[in-house]
Amino acid sequence: MSDAVLALLLRQSLLLCAAIVMLSALRPLLLKRLGAGATYAAWLLVPALLLTPELPRPAQEPLLVVLQATTGTARVAALPTLPAPPRSQATAWLALWLAGTAGAAALHARRQWRLTRLGERLPAGSSPALVGLLRPRVVLPVDFEQRFTPAERQLILAHEQVHRDRLDNLWNLLACALTALHWWNPLAWWAQRRFRADQELACDAAVLATRPGAQAAYTRALLAAHGLTAHAAPLASRWGTTHPLVERIAMLNHPTPLTRRRAVLMALTMGGAVGLTYAAQTAPAPDATAGPLIRLAGSLIFQEGNQVRRSTLNVVARNGEPVRMVIGGAQTTAPAVSVSIVPKALDEKNLQLEMSFEGLPEDVKANRPRMVANWGFPSTFESIDAKGVRRLSVFVVGTQVAERP
Repeated sequence: MSDAVLALLLRQSLLLCAAIVMLSALRPLLLKRLGAGATYAAWLLVPALLLTPELPRPAQEPLLVVLQATTGTARVAALPTLPAPPRSQATAWLALWLAGTAGAAALHARRQWRLTRLGERLPAGSSPALVGLLRPRVVLPVDFEQRFTPAERQLILAHEQVHRDRLDNLWNLLACALTALHWWNPLAWWAQRRFRADQELACDAAVLATRPGAQAAYTRALLAAHGLTAHAAPLASRWGTTHPLVERIAMLNHPTPLTRRRAVLMALTMGGAVGLTYAAQTAPAPDATAGPLIRLAGSLIFQEGNQVRRSTLNVVARNGEPVRMVIGGAQTTAPAVSVSIVPKALDEKNLQLEMSFEGLPEDVKANRPRMVANWGFPSTFESIDAKGVRRLSVFVVGTQVAERP
């Protein structure tokens, strides 16, 4: 279970990185050609790509079909995967991952609590903000009327209203959840900051689209808010941010309305990116060790002179997972003798037992025997030395179990 969850998280991390890299490459073009609103909407590419593994897979993989038709070959490199730790370490790595997620979530919660406890009026020098999720409210600093003119105050409130209408705080919650889940990935934290910056640019553009003559007052309001305390709460949309002021004012001087044609172009671009990502993925490869869990019970007997040593076995193993029995030699200085047994389910009636030995004397021959046995019936392997003495015996019974006890 742990290894499956860890593999899912690693695959999601790879898709998240792919989405961020795509957006960082497309952003300059989107901002210049389609405007701030389209650039902000393009962040929908992130959840869209993360959901592509959940889409149903066709009977034949899309890229395989295209390559077969165009080149006559069906060989294609699947979407790469991040290296996964061994199964024996999966639980520890998953625990570390989730501990980091809990720590990042606690950090977000603490920042939100620090803003919420300030109440309905923020201290002087604070930035106005829209706070809350289901019923967000605009929270203003006590010096709001003194710092801004009436025209500037109207523009700031209009800006926060756009945040409310677009449910930006809910999108901020999703961004926080992704950064908490991928706390170790610096790209996730960079993307969250860039997402919040584009969110502000989109709100600026939306306000000025309905007030084309308010550009000068809007610029003055931004300058008046420069240096205000932003109270970096994750679930709050603020007027004053850490966004580069030069870029924000530059966007005011070059408004690019989102026309229907530009919206269609952006939708096609994003749809193409999602489609290519979906096609580049293949159905998860079957697990080489998939199959029933197998209980192995048995014993290893080794004779040296008049000394007979025995080791017993009673374990549950995965299909194809080796198990080991070790027994000491007849003397304390003698090397240990061990056998490794790899069980593999063949069908409903039979299983295969492949053995390999270590530490055997030269006169005992056991060259990786492989036996086919019936479920629930004992299998025996014996090795006799040159004098006809039975030196080594292995008895094994394999049975299927539904799950680990």
